[in-house]
Amino acid sequence: MDDDPSARRLARDSLSLSGEDWDIWEADDGRSALDLIRAVRPDVILLDITMPEIGGIPVCSEIKSNPLTSSAEIVIVSARTESDFVSASIEAGASEYVTKPFQPADLVDRVRRALQRDRPEEERVPKGEETPA
Repeated sequence: MDDDPSARRLARDSLSLSGEDWDIWEADDGRSALDLIRAVRPDVILLDITMPEIGGIPVCSEIKSNPLTSSAEIVIVSARTESDFVSASIEAGASEYVTKPFQPADLVDRVRRALQRDRPEEERVPKGEETPA
């Protein structure tokens, strides 16, 4: 969820070309993101911090406070590198923080890790046996 179309395109293309069979939905502002998340209930959510309507940190907090969406893993993808933004994101419930510009392989790796956290222990892929990017 990012208000910048080129950032959304890069993230979408990175995930689409990863070889994984992931469904990808997009929103360009915080309000639309929350509506979409409530409807779809994704396993992993990518959020930018700076978005119109509602910023990424309040969106993250709202996702984590809603019992219907709280199990989603949240990856913040932001150009903000200041430690207060990283800390606030983690406190709000994000499990990963990726800075822009990002390497496509790094984003894919972070999403894979988030998906592993979402699975019960017995279904997780042992370290070193992940699918290569």
